[in-house]
Amino acid sequence: MTEAHQQQRYRVVERLASGGMAEVFLAESAGIEGFKKQVAIKRVLPHLSEKKRFIAMFLDEARLSAHLSHSNVAQVFDIGVGDNAYFIVMEYVDGADLKAVLESMRKAGRTLPVESAVFITAKLCEGLTYAHELKAADGHPLQIVHRDMSPPNVLITKYGEVKIVDFGLAKATSQLEKSEAGIIKGKFSYLSPEAAQGLEVDHRTDIFAVGAILWEMLAGKRLFLGDTDYQTVKLVQQAQIPPLSEINKAVPPELDRIIARSLAREPGDRYGSAREFGRDLTNFLYRFGRAVSAYDIAEHVRSAMALRRRAPASEKASFIDRLIEETLLEFTSIPDDKVAPSTARLNEPLKISAFEDIGKWADEIKVSAPGEDLMRRSLAAVSVEAGNLAALEEPELLAPPPTLPAA
Repeated sequence: MTEAHQQQRYRVVERLASGGMAEVFLAESAGIEGFKKQVAIKRVLPHLSEKKRFIAMFLDEARLSAHLSHSNVAQVFDIGVGDNAYFIVMEYVDGADLKAVLESMRKAGRTLPVESAVFITAKLCEGLTYAHELKAADGHPLQIVHRDMSPPNVLITKYGEVKIVDFGLAKATSQLEKSEAGIIKGKFSYLSPEAAQGLEVDHRTDIFAVGAILWEMLAGKRLFLGDTDYQTVKLVQQAQIPPLSEINKAVPPELDRIIARSLAREPGDRYGSAREFGRDLTNFLYRFGRAVSAYDIAEHVRSAMALRRRAPASEKASFIDRLIEETLLEFTSIPDDKVAPSTARLNEPLKISAFEDIGKWADEIKVSAPGEDLMRRSLAAVSVEAGNLAALEEPELLAPPPTLPAA
């Protein structure tokens, strides 16, 4: 057995999700004396593995996430490479994401109870407080900003535990790949106004996104959603927030004021920290007088899980899983001190082929109906996977993965 095999082995159990940039598998990690642990493995799609800048961003996510250890943040255990494929091994969260929970509520013609929505949001604030305030070993603040807080990136276990995932867009002083000013990153509906204008962002952009998530949990609909990406960006820039109490009569004025402050258009008018936002939410819950706990949240998650139907595995999918498992047998962990040299040369300025400043573009372009469609397609060229990662120069990133041979 090779040294790589002795170091760690993973066995693929099933595919959990697949997107435009990566796919996630449920796997088992095998240890000594027959010890097994379920983990989730995020794998870069094969056609992206040769893209050095993309891999640098992927490794940034792993490197940053490895610093994080908090009950409201999904933990990263390992990062590795096998047969030129890159992997992140992370905590497996058995449950559903918040998007699925909200969709199940909508199908049932209901919205989350006020106390449940506030409880989930307070837990998000706890996780963000930890990340925002985290310091390096030398005592310097890491200045982490998630920048992609959205319902799909909020996982909730079947026991009601709330966990933030995917710090792939996070901005931190420790990152190898430095962010560029004027580049929109994050899903358009959950951008902050300053992010939608291509301006510099800080931790208050996460506060705005979490405020939007809370608003949507209580309203039962999206806060910012235009007919096109362009229109959505414009709505975010304007940040006109309908009072929740006019949409959901169960929302008291006190909570409406808290949410309005989190969604203030100007960063200086928002909560100054996730800690302050979370504290106000917790104090509101006490005064609201309705008991709520992880047990109640678990019921919502189990309802969402019951609606989820697993698609039957095709022969092609089974073949792909076998290929992944073979690759994982060659998995070799990448030590932290090995990450920087492989990507340090990538720190030259990033060239943007579409728009240098989308915020400025959105303000100045006069759009007719056909022209707006052109702008929508241009936005899609800047954003990969609905804005989940933006500003990647290589146009072939948008191409489909190569066809795999038949089994």
